Amino acid sequence: MVTTVSIAGIEEQGVPFKKESIALDEAVKTIAIGNLTWIECVVDDIVNETPKILEKLDIKMDPKLLLSGYVTAYEDAGDTLGIMLPFIVTGDSRTQTSPVLIFMKKDLIVTIHDDYGGKITKLYNYSNSLMRKLPKEPEQWADRQTILLFRLMDEVSETNFSTLRTIVEQAEQLEIDLAGSRQTDRDIGFELSNMKRSLLTYLNAVWATHDTVRNVKFGDPDMLTDDDDILEKFEVILGRLDRQIQMAENISDMISTGVTIIQTETSNQLTKLIVWLTVAATAVLVPNTVATVFGIPDLQISWTWVLPILAISTIISAVVTYRWTKQWRVNPFRTKKFKRLRKKFGSK
Repeated sequence: MVTTVSIAGIEEQGVPFKKESIALDEAVKTIAIGNLTWIECVVDDIVNETPKILEKLDIKMDPKLLLSGYVTAYEDAGDTLGIMLPFIVTGDSRTQTSPVLIFMKKDLIVTIHDDYGGKITKLYNYSNSLMRKLPKEPEQWADRQTILLFRLMDEVSETNFSTLRTIVEQAEQLEIDLAGSRQTDRDIGFELSNMKRSLLTYLNAVWATHDTVRNVKFGDPDMLTDDDDILEKFEVILGRLDRQIQMAENISDMISTGVTIIQTETSNQLTKLIVWLTVAATAVLVPNTVATVFGIPDLQISWTWVLPILAISTIISAVVTYRWTKQWRVNPFRTKKFKRLRKKFGSK
């Protein structure tokens, strides 16, 4: 169902107006009174509710053209422009995307999203101030709605950047834990794996958003302005997206290093176990051989000095094997490779 419908815009006299939490039918009647109307819809099922909203608003575009896209979509039908952008939402165990749909006709912008679109709702709260800054002349309709579209897309980008900041904070805490003693109390390998998947989801969404913003700027749609100064505003979004991509890739490299350290530690611990099992086996081998020899039935040997021989041979073989492993530095936790990995990760 449609949870909330709110509208904002500019009346023919150039005065901003805003109506919150109204019925969709009332919003339809309000479209005719202004030079620009923005209808903000919050729904609980974007797939099923969007066609109903578009039908009432007389927008001739099949929302499946957008919703069938991977993460983002751009559809120019001449008198109607459709855009889908992702909200990136991170939870305790995974990161996912939630779509926001933007439809544009002359003097009309419609945004449809679910509860994850809180930033757009916040932008709506300042809509009167925003509308006052838009061009007022009727012939400037394309300039008005291009600037409003820029603000909407910029809010989506900023919302997603806050998600990246959350992932960065988690990565910094994991870096501290990995370098300290708390790593033994947690499954850091599992957390690193989840964070890696979160970053891949984030990067896929941001790259797709970058392509869509470029389509808006260079696609020359009829519903947007031809003013290069206004279109240049979208370079601000593209620049921010580039920085987000760079930051996410840096964090991804750091996490990959962390995964390498975890794998190295696991391998080293296994190697250490094998070494000490070998020491134990070797320590038993010599006295076992001696005992076998002394166990020959026809060999007449007194047990009064067989037992000391077995004990002494066991001690000698254990000491020799231990000193050999120590001489050749078999202990994997002191290898130079391991130290270099720890140093590399700690310098990130």
